[in-house]
Amino acid sequence: MSNFAQSQVTASELVQRVWSIRKQLDDALIWNEVRMFRLDGVTILAHVPGAYWEIDVLEDGSVDFEVFKSVGDLQPGNDLQAAIAEMRSYETQDQE
Repeated sequence: MSNFAQSQVTASELVQRVWSIRKQLDDALIWNEVRMFRLDGVTILAHVPGAYWEIDVLEDGSVDFEVFKSVGDLQPGNDLQAAIAEMRSYETQDQE
């Protein structure tokens, strides 16, 4: 959930916030990378043991933080091809 901010931040302030968060992650030895998924902000992806984080720094100054945790179930290797095919089928249906 977003922390609502009162006003827009400048591009420079947005970049400074992204780099500040990245520095904190780097200092904690947490793997991370910056990606552009949204039109209204910048996403930082981070991986920690057993979880994946999406951190969105938005143009209004808010930060969204979402955690995806593994349930620890390992799948057989041959399930990978089925999962890829399922997503390919899903994407094909979505484009129709």
